[in-house]
Amino acid sequence: MKTHARFRRLVVASTAALAAFAGVLMGTGTADAATSQDFGPTVIMDIPKAPPVGTPATQKVVPMATISTTVTAGQTAYVYSELRAYAADQVNLVDNEVRCSGAGSSNVVMGENVLPSTGDPAHRDINIITRFLVSATSSGTLNCTLYLRTASTSAYVAKETVSGNLRFADTSVGEDASGLALQKSLPEGNLPVTGTTTAPVLDRTLPPGYSKLAVIADVEYHRCAGTEPCTANYSAAKFTLTATTSGGTGCGSAPAATTTESVPRGVNHAAIPLYTIVTLAPGCDKVHAQVTTTHTGGDIGSVGGAASGLTDSTGQSGDTPNHTSAMTHLFAVPS
Repeated sequence: MKTHARFRRLVVASTAALAAFAGVLMGTGTADAATSQDFGPTVIMDIPKAPPVGTPATQKVVPMATISTTVTAGQTAYVYSELRAYAADQVNLVDNEVRCSGAGSSNVVMGENVLPSTGDPAHRDINIITRFLVSATSSGTLNCTLYLRTASTSAYVAKETVSGNLRFADTSVGEDASGLALQKSLPEGNLPVTGTTTAPVLDRTLPPGYSKLAVIADVEYHRCAGTEPCTANYSAAKFTLTATTSGGTGCGSAPAATTTESVPRGVNHAAIPLYTIVTLAPGCDKVHAQVTTTHTGGDIGSVGGAASGLTDSTGQSGDTPNHTSAMTHLFAVPS
């Protein structure tokens, strides 16, 4: 667990490096309130307790930050957010969901459980990153809001403290040769990891003019796949992000980004961020990137696909109005 905590700090540093690489502001200040907003620390009270077995849980949904920018049709923006959760008095589900609307539409959610002071130290204070690309389908204003989705997993109403930031890391990201965002998200349905699972996979052709490609992936990993009794009470897996190029001479590959995670009962699921950079040699315009998840011990886990039936506001799964949000996804930012 301590290894995972160190890894998260390295991920934040790597993301900052991506900002410098992309030539955009990634600071935590609020010099431009329209395109970046900090929030918290905020104490979240009255988090709904777990319902009786067989009844859907009620999730408290709280808007925490909103940003906006003017875009033209076909333009791709890079949305980046962090949500820190700590000082919980119960084991609480914490989701960092970002929903974008207006000139473009995209919903992405990542999450895990935060533990109280009696829990594993690595999960008493968690930082959940939700980042993705969103393409404008029309010219106008693109609006994105970060929502905290939270619920107690115990029989008691709970509380926790949250803080974070939502920002546009870039408002004009390069696309592939067809003018499409370099992004792939898993559809609905979880993928059991009985051995090795490769998903998502991104195969694209780049237009000329780029020299580097930052490749980013976020994997939602669940402790139990639901296909058999989870008697080990933990699931361990290795996650590897790779990227290769082809089409020219001397085409290179990115250093593999690898981490391991052991998800215990109580934590139940984890958001796994991965990042690497590949140099693009002349003519090497074909890019193949993928995430490989390998089971290494304990219960059979799963890679989470898109979540459907998420309520727009506080409520139970399936209540109306509701929506679907992507979870595990992979994208790339060229420069």
